[in-house]
Amino acid sequence: MGKLQPRSFERIRSGEQIQIPTFTNVAAATAAGITAAKFPRRMIYLTAGLSGPNPCVAISDGTIWKAIPFAGNAL
Repeated sequence: MGKLQPRSFERIRSGEQIQIPTFTNVAAATAAGITAAKFPRRMIYLTAGLSGPNPCVAISDGTIWKAIPFAGNAL
């Protein structure tokens, strides 16, 4: 018998869009209860970035948020 797939994989295969939680900055995420330690490997979108006006994606390593800045526009 095959391995059971989590419901999240069913949603991806069905073409459903993934909604990444959005916050203005890490302080707003922490105020909402989303901390790096509480949600390891979680991805969030920061509209104001970590320390500046540029938006970025942040991923939790289980201790702190690691920022992934956007290098430019997609063509």
